[in-house]
Amino acid sequence: MIKRFLVGLLVITGMVFFGQGQSIALNLADIETPSEKAIQDFEPVEVLVSFQEGANPDTFEAWLNGQNITDRFTATENGMKAQLTRADGLRTLDEGENGSIKGKGRNFLNTYVGGAGHKKDRDRVKFYVKTGMVETVQDDKGVWFITGSDQVSLYYIFEAMGYAVAADRLWQMETYRRQGRGTLAEIFGPDQLPTDVFIRTIGYSDEELTQGFLNLEPDVQKVVKGYIAGINRRINEIRNDPSLLPFEFAALGAKLGTTFIPADWTHGDVLSWIAMLLRNFDPEALDTGQMDNAALYQNMVAQFGASGSAMFQDLRWTNDPEAQTYIVGGLTAAGAVVPEDVDNDDDFSEVAEQMKARCRDFKEKLKKIKAHVKMGSYAWVVSGDKTESGNPILYSGPQMGFSVPSIVMEGSLQAGGIDVSGMSVPGIPVIIIGRTPHHAWSMQVGHSHTTDYYLESPDSVFLHRYETIKVAGQNDVILPVFRTSHGPVVNPMPFDPTTYESDPANPIVAWKYVHWGYEFDTIGGFLKLGKATSMDEFGAAIENVGVSQHFCYADRDGNIAYWMSGRDPLRPAGEWRLPQGAAGIPLEWDADVLIQRSTDRNAARGFYGGWNNKTNPDYASGFNDPGTAYGPFHRSHVIYDYFEETISSPDGRLSFENLRDLALNIATTDSFGSGGNPWKFVANDFIAAVSDSESDEDRQAALDLMSDWDGHFVSGGPDFWAWGMDRADAWVLMDVWIRKVINMTFADELAVDDGSGNMVLKESKQILFNVLLHGLAGSESGIVNNYYWFQNVDSGAPQAADAIIVAALDFALAELGSRPWGVGARGLIEYNHLMLETVHTMPFSSRSTYAQCVEYGADGPVRIESMFPLGESGDIRVGAGGAPVYDPNFFSMTPVFDGFTHRPFPLFDK
Repeated sequence: MIKRFLVGLLVITGMVFFGQGQSIALNLADIETPSEKAIQDFEPVEVLVSFQEGANPDTFEAWLNGQNITDRFTATENGMKAQLTRADGLRTLDEGENGSIKGKGRNFLNTYVGGAGHKKDRDRVKFYVKTGMVETVQDDKGVWFITGSDQVSLYYIFEAMGYAVAADRLWQMETYRRQGRGTLAEIFGPDQLPTDVFIRTIGYSDEELTQGFLNLEPDVQKVVKGYIAGINRRINEIRNDPSLLPFEFAALGAKLGTTFIPADWTHGDVLSWIAMLLRNFDPEALDTGQMDNAALYQNMVAQFGASGSAMFQDLRWTNDPEAQTYIVGGLTAAGAVVPEDVDNDDDFSEVAEQMKARCRDFKEKLKKIKAHVKMGSYAWVVSGDKTESGNPILYSGPQMGFSVPSIVMEGSLQAGGIDVSGMSVPGIPVIIIGRTPHHAWSMQVGHSHTTDYYLESPDSVFLHRYETIKVAGQNDVILPVFRTSHGPVVNPMPFDPTTYESDPANPIVAWKYVHWGYEFDTIGGFLKLGKATSMDEFGAAIENVGVSQHFCYADRDGNIAYWMSGRDPLRPAGEWRLPQGAAGIPLEWDADVLIQRSTDRNAARGFYGGWNNKTNPDYASGFNDPGTAYGPFHRSHVIYDYFEETISSPDGRLSFENLRDLALNIATTDSFGSGGNPWKFVANDFIAAVSDSESDEDRQAALDLMSDWDGHFVSGGPDFWAWGMDRADAWVLMDVWIRKVINMTFADELAVDDGSGNMVLKESKQILFNVLLHGLAGSESGIVNNYYWFQNVDSGAPQAADAIIVAALDFALAELGSRPWGVGARGLIEYNHLMLETVHTMPFSSRSTYAQCVEYGADGPVRIESMFPLGESGDIRVGAGGAPVYDPNFFSMTPVFDGFTHRPFPLFDK
């Protein structure tokens, strides 16, 4: 900025004159943006003028290239702002146009503001603008391809992406941004008020979102600005032509008695949504495992005395050397420390149930409006040494549910130095899982220890802000948001210090999240993942990903690699399965001091892969999510079993089709782990127990049935995996038999009243199955149980494993009756729309929502295939009589996706 302090007559660029008179030149204002001699590669140009003490806003005037543009400005908290385009006299050098940016693209911005006592301040900046163009085309399925020159601005690329996404998914984006912002009750009414309270409590303030945006790297800011501008271009088209309004807005508007056209998007919408999306992908972020563990420990000790601590240890191990891992190698530590006695006076049973119910209610209410987001995922990458072509091949299958429309969409960006195609989520301005001319990558939910709960004293709590929640049909609700030094107060929720009384059953609990403040950088992380030109650059980009995910990777240089992203702080030794303060002095950690990243390159065994299992043998788990307490059984075993059978020999080679179709193979396994074959892990013990029992034709027939089984829940073999509707009788027997063994083993110690007089096991069946496996293995188990779970408090019940197994088989056979058991029992995946109910169905499988299979030659991808559910478009319009009219590409992917056929995706231009 160049200051011009003049007295009397002032001429600005030879055109604008100020009146004569005595004046005092002072610094009353500053042009913050654009800066002097700045070069901007897109329009509009954002102008921000800040006022200093003594400035009179009513005197403000501005000129662009001699043209008065004062009316283009609006007031801010302490200044003025404007968005300037060519319509305001902005000069630009267009892409491909002859001339110099310092000629055709040169601009002068002048401002004036006065103050008391003839004080005046005049400022001027000179800046330059160049512009570019991109083109968007769609294929026969509606997938968008955005292309442009290497010089075009990121702004224009992502403006085109934002527009394309909004044209297809505007209603879905509305529910997502309201989830991120905590504004669902404004359109859905009081039923969603608790959801908004939860989101606002653990969310960022408007000021934090603004600062988070300002802290982004300039290129990332440009991406977000462009994406928002594209969305808003579509919204403006709807304002000008209401026939473009999606069905859901019209229907909900009619219910609310208004015309419901979405407001313009802001950077806060994008940042709050990505933060919420990432937390939904984090198994610890929205879980209450530490609180549940404290309640479990107290209950075990209260019921069983000294044995209770041993029982807790069996149920909450942290490191099993027999767990399947992405990276193989020796385990240097196993098990977990024996927990200290809970010396806190709090009664954790009630508060744990309150907090769990709150999280459960949050997810259920999102499901009710079809806005719940979840993620699992399977993936594998195989080196060229193990493929028929000699090329590395990667398969990625993120599991994100089956919403209407799908949570995913597909696209391609080839402009401005970006060359990437793949999967995106509406509202997120990047390709999240994809491929480039250099490499491809997958993502699967990881298990970094990201969340800890802290028990707090009342004097540690402070008021952070007030939030106003609008509720359809009711008065606004004012929500005070309280925090401690650790983070938001999440119990009681909402917290009210004027009425709160210390209560052992209702302690103050704060939520400390390691990715707090780092989540926004994930946009830049994904941008860098797609722009990387080496394995090292890709690994560096992983450091910007603010969520725990497993990444598999393949590139044209023949490399395969693996990382687990996410921040995992270096914690002091102590009891981290419980909330801090429950067992001794609370321990602290620094989010900037992390343990070593779990990563590996070019594995000797020739592959990486998994299904949300453990990253490496030394990585402890299960702290705030018992589901990540990995044991001998995990559904990922079906991937490792396949590779063991096919490429363990020196001559083992797999084709593109083999690796692509492995997805259907594993998706047709099923268990309480949502995949996998538990029978493999108990077959020897179960067969031995039955064989040693009294001879019985029914028992022997059951063993014969199991011996002929292929391990898939779909009956009939591979030809029926995609479309067959019968479950294998062997699977039905296995499932009932194992569940009864689990119940007969653990119910006497762990069953609780469900409120209706029924005694049920609330512990995860997968955890209990692994404890069962630990018990069956005895002293040879990687985790040796401290308590003998096969004994029963009922002296008339079986008291040993073999007796339980045989009795459970008899009960199972009696319950099932005569065969066949599985006819028509496969089940369906239903696609349910918020307002239109079930719009599509397909046979059930433990399958992914998106899939890509990519093979790399020396010059880049030689083959790409992909698929996703329903279609690229989620656009529904209002037809005659108010009937819904679906976009032609609403269901266009179903012939590809439903039958696991995949489809070719274009390779990159050379």
